Amino acid sequence: MENEGKKILIIEDSELQRKLLNRWITNHGYIPLEAMNLSEAREIIIKDQIDVVLLDWELPDGSGIELISEIFTSSPVGWLPVIMVTGHTEPENLKLAIEAGATDYITKPAKEIELLARIFSALRMKSLHDQLRETAIRDVMTGLYNRRYMEDRIDQEFQRCKRHKHNLALAMIDIDFFKKINDTYGHETGDIVLKRIASELKSSLRKSDIISRFGGEEFVIVFPETGLADATRVLDKIREMVSGLELNSESGQTFKISFSGGIAGGDISKIETPLDLLRTADKLLYEAKSSGRNRIIS
Repeated sequence: MENEGKKILIIEDSELQRKLLNRWITNHGYIPLEAMNLSEAREIIIKDQIDVVLLDWELPDGSGIELISEIFTSSPVGWLPVIMVTGHTEPENLKLAIEAGATDYITKPAKEIELLARIFSALRMKSLHDQLRETAIRDVMTGLYNRRYMEDRIDQEFQRCKRHKHNLALAMIDIDFFKKINDTYGHETGDIVLKRIASELKSSLRKSDIISRFGGEEFVIVFPETGLADATRVLDKIREMVSGLELNSESGQTFKISFSGGIAGGDISKIETPLDLLRTADKLLYEAKSSGRNRIIS
């Protein structure tokens, strides 16, 4: 079923309206999620992979319009199709909603066939957006996020965690003696090392952790909602596992690899900017490399 697995977030304070929209969505194979106010909606958008938002205009803790700009900054994908479902019929409200970033606008009482058609249209738009976005934000070599995207995500997560007084850890790691690997075994083998490190990070970290190739042999990892000790423990386990691997060069020679890392953050209440967090991690990485390599310093 084409709709299967697509998550539709219903943000509506009326229980009757929520149940009605829920039933229509469920009957057509979508997965409904419900929020009664802006606060609940924010938490769901941060934690779940939402495909379309059905948003009421007036909610107990504010206007739905307020949430649209927040969606663009708090959603992991940076954009979500938002369909306003409201009793407001004035043309100026339609204009206000679209200018705020809403994808579509439907007035109550909504008709089932009309709502489902607009959801289908929104999903098609999201699919095209996602395809273009994936091409723009990925590192071709490793499949990880690229530096440009990561800088945006660091800023996004920093602002979110700062606002809600949550922990945030950031790690910068660097492959030890990477130039020597390239010089000794060739750049093709260097590419194998980069891909292997990327693969180990992806398989060992949580889905909520954000991993990027930040430079030539540098990787940056953001650990949302994570203290310094926990992030250090997790990354040190990966470091230990990687340092025990044996890789084969293109010419069949066996060799070992390792990486060094610096981790900053945890409690970010006294850290002024995302750049300060990144600079601290970079400084700690330098300490790890200058004190012997193959270690994590936090």
